[in-house]
Amino acid sequence: MKHPSSLKEIVENGLCLGCGLCQSVAGPDRVEMDWVDPPGRLRPRILRPLDEATEKAILASCPGALLDEPLDPKRHGHEAREDPSFGPWIRAWKGHASDPEVHRMASSGGALTALGLYLIETGEVDFIYHVTADEERPMRSRSHVSTTREDVLAGAGSRYGPVAPLDRFVEQLDKGKPFAVIGKPCDISGVHNMRKIDPRVDELLKYTMAFSCGTFADLQCSRWMLERVGFPGGQEGEENLSLYRYRGYGCPGPTRAVDKEGKVYDEKYLSFWYGNHGWTHQFRCKICADPTGEATDISVADAWPGGGPTEEEWGGYSMFISRTPRGDALMQAAIDAAVVTVEVDDIKTLYDVQPHQAVKKQGINARLKAIEDSGSPGPVFHNMRLDQAQAQNDQEFFDSNHEGTRVRIEKGVNRERLA
Repeated sequence: MKHPSSLKEIVENGLCLGCGLCQSVAGPDRVEMDWVDPPGRLRPRILRPLDEATEKAILASCPGALLDEPLDPKRHGHEAREDPSFGPWIRAWKGHASDPEVHRMASSGGALTALGLYLIETGEVDFIYHVTADEERPMRSRSHVSTTREDVLAGAGSRYGPVAPLDRFVEQLDKGKPFAVIGKPCDISGVHNMRKIDPRVDELLKYTMAFSCGTFADLQCSRWMLERVGFPGGQEGEENLSLYRYRGYGCPGPTRAVDKEGKVYDEKYLSFWYGNHGWTHQFRCKICADPTGEATDISVADAWPGGGPTEEEWGGYSMFISRTPRGDALMQAAIDAAVVTVEVDDIKTLYDVQPHQAVKKQGINARLKAIEDSGSPGPVFHNMRLDQAQAQNDQEFFDSNHEGTRVRIEKGVNRERLA
């Protein structure tokens, strides 16, 4: 398979994830993230020509172009095992945040919020680097630094839309202080890639955490929701928003828009995601070889039997997976401090509660083969156990995944442009 040789080729061939790491690596004076609208995606804008060294650094760090997540003895010790579909793991639990407020108001049982609060309140890290709603445009999200409990709680709740969480990552390293990152699996893959080009990552980044990600919708999908629920201004009503939440306050909780007069417009989670109205997302998510956070210290996932919610719960549950000794020690400390309430479980439970993620992993070889057959550049995936995952399914499944990707490429779904 051909691979991209520049930032421009990454974007033009549908491999960009919109994470913003290229802006951080190149510097905002040379690359800035901006909107391509419609459909409402964040993409890099090249402000000044990039020299060879910068292009090389971007190619080496971009999680859209490169995943390299071996079971590394330096990071994982000798305790971690590997599952074909779900990657390295040491221990697994099912549970939720012990604090009732966090359990209910955050997503997925409040798992990541509880761990983030623990790290801040014990002084394990100086800050958490994650995302939160944009104060001025709450349908949109932005990277955020949390140093207090109030900060962390303000960022609680899933943000199922475009965001550039790594647009200021190098800036965080420049502070020279210990910190943690919470993000999507692909964001953590970008951070993981940065270990090879900046030694400060291993020195300063104490913990990485991610949630199991089922892709995120383009911004236009949230606008369509405004239209469906009768929000003032409909699809053009974004300027009338005072709050926009994708879930939380229950599990999964509603997608909620609140206007500037305080009136609430809700749409049920199942209707937003599974209603017969369609939604769009970027091509790169369709070829994601790590939707569950294999490069993290700790990853979490909704613990819905069968893989999806059937009814609203008061607070919900998460699966917690420790993937490194560092992450395992953090989980044990959080359990001992009663920050999380858990029961011991097993990685195999993910095949029940996250079956779609196993299926996606099992189809990646076929989807990559379709890209190769088309002659388009594709990503570099090293040490991702794609052959082992493929072996968990059959030839009919392979052919179906190959054909689906072939059709998408034929329709030009993978063709994009810089901002």
